[in-house]
Amino acid sequence: MRRALGWLVATIYVMLGARRRVVRRLQAGDKLPVVIHNLPAAQLERLLAWLQTQGVLDKLWLTFDDAWTTIKASVPVLEKYKVKAKVFVAPGETLRGNVWTDVAIKAKVPAKVWRGWYALGEPERYKELARWTAGKRIDRSLLDEEGVRLLAKHPLITVENHTWSHLSASHRPIEEVVDEVKRAQATLAEWTGRSPKWLAWPFGRGTSELDKQMAELGLKTVYTRQGYTIGPCRNMAIENVTLAENLGRILGAWPRVGATK
Repeated sequence: MRRALGWLVATIYVMLGARRRVVRRLQAGDKLPVVIHNLPAAQLERLLAWLQTQGVLDKLWLTFDDAWTTIKASVPVLEKYKVKAKVFVAPGETLRGNVWTDVAIKAKVPAKVWRGWYALGEPERYKELARWTAGKRIDRSLLDEEGVRLLAKHPLITVENHTWSHLSASHRPIEEVVDEVKRAQATLAEWTGRSPKWLAWPFGRGTSELDKQMAELGLKTVYTRQGYTIGPCRNMAIENVTLAENLGRILGAWPRVGATK
């Protein structure tokens, strides 16, 4: 019901000229956070071209979660528009080649089953996943270690922390989450020659207590599925989301995706 109402309100916004209000809000504000996972480069270029024509491209705060292989085609687009981006990497998933939730979906694990794996530690989670993927071919969808190393050398890109195993942090003990973050931090520093400064909670699931712990480690935290807490605008999550929904998000009409518990 809430999502249906959000869709209706967002659609009405568009019909009433939300584009103009979005541009005015962006012009008056500080940043427009845009979250990307596995997006074709052509769609990214359409977004950047639109922001450029509206004179607000400089407001963009662009991030990529997970370092999917599709990011390679997006790099020339970033170069064309001179846009910087942060790429949040979970090294454990990089080494395996896939995000575990994506593997579960491809293996046709029912959502009500794999969502229950949020509460499992890394070994138990992959033990369950192995049962469902036995005998099935799941091709790599993430950059490998060398790909991340090369990406980090690009002047427009910085590689940041996304935990070690892409865990749901609000479902696991604080000590385990801190250990995962430290492990990822050390690995990414070794791969890139730079210690990450930002941490994006996978699934947008973190807690205020975890944020405090991260601050003690020198990390700023963001919630890539819930909306960043920078500037007056909520984030755009442009994949599989209509323009109406994205404009509604920026204007605060569309409900946040995910929930912190």
